[in-house]
Amino acid sequence: MTESAHLTEEQFAQYRSRTLAPLELLDVDDHIAHCEACRDRLYQEQRAATQLRQLKADFAGHLDYDQIAACAAGSFPPETAQHLEECDMCRAEVDDLISFRSELNSAPRGPIQIPVRRIPWRLAVAAAVLLAAALTLWYVRLAPAPPAGVALHSQPAPPAEPPLTSDQKEALQLALDSHKLERSPILDRLASKRGVLLGTSPETGGFELERPIGTAVVSDRPLFEWKNVPGASGFVVAIFDENFDKVMESPSVTATQWQPEQPLARGGIYNWQVTATVGGKTVHAPTPPAPEARFAVVAQETADQIQAARRDHPSNHALLAALYAKAGDLDDAARELDQLASTDAATAAALRQSLK
Repeated sequence: MTESAHLTEEQFAQYRSRTLAPLELLDVDDHIAHCEACRDRLYQEQRAATQLRQLKADFAGHLDYDQIAACAAGSFPPETAQHLEECDMCRAEVDDLISFRSELNSAPRGPIQIPVRRIPWRLAVAAAVLLAAALTLWYVRLAPAPPAGVALHSQPAPPAEPPLTSDQKEALQLALDSHKLERSPILDRLASKRGVLLGTSPETGGFELERPIGTAVVSDRPLFEWKNVPGASGFVVAIFDENFDKVMESPSVTATQWQPEQPLARGGIYNWQVTATVGGKTVHAPTPPAPEARFAVVAQETADQIQAARRDHPSNHALLAALYAKAGDLDDAARELDQLASTDAATAAALRQSLK
């Protein structure tokens, strides 16, 4: 899109309904930030003047009780009258006080209770929106107009998402430009070869572990899952460090999953195996010569970055998949691509190839 061009009708429609592809959304958003004509058109079509007047009133403050009382008594200084035109909440308080006085005059004398001033619950949201960034970024998050005939219900506008950080932009742009997710070097240390596992002997009738295997995990209390064994009365999970020292062991559980109560050390690489009890005998998984079930727990800094992205951009599944893949967490990256496929199947399919 050139600097002098304007948005097409289709781009306006897709921008308002939030159906643009990620790259095109970035281009259109940049254009609106620099093109006054397109920005004014969005401003008018979204009928933002009334909303901005209310935000301005919220951000600037409200009338105090003495001013409210004076207005209810019929005194409207010019600046107060202007404020009441823009502030629904203060205007409602004046109306409430007028009604209260009318009821008080017509009712028997009794204890007088001054109406409690309502808490401006929209103030925090209004300030956050005004201070966030460009007005166009707020337009993107406005809900699409309901079909004709559907009743409107007043709801507070959701808070605007913060802009992407430079690292987040770089990770997302790299994935979208290359159609690949970045491969973490830690995966080279998690790929294990077939051989003898922890000195155990080959067994028959073994079963399979499911996850985590050959991947990093963001949680320091990962969920371990494995396939069921017919007739098994219990399973015990054992976790070993790189020196094959046991660092944790579960109690006997009957389910085919277990999550430790204590965290594993971040940055560590671990092996794990499950022992099933079947008819008084034990069966291990993985069994030699199957490869070790190896995984890593990501460092605290990386985990914090991913958690911040999940908090600030929960619906940006392409970004989250890129960050998980960069950390080596292949399972969570795949889950984010599953979410992305519902809105952008082509991008999700292209990125999924790199996970293989």
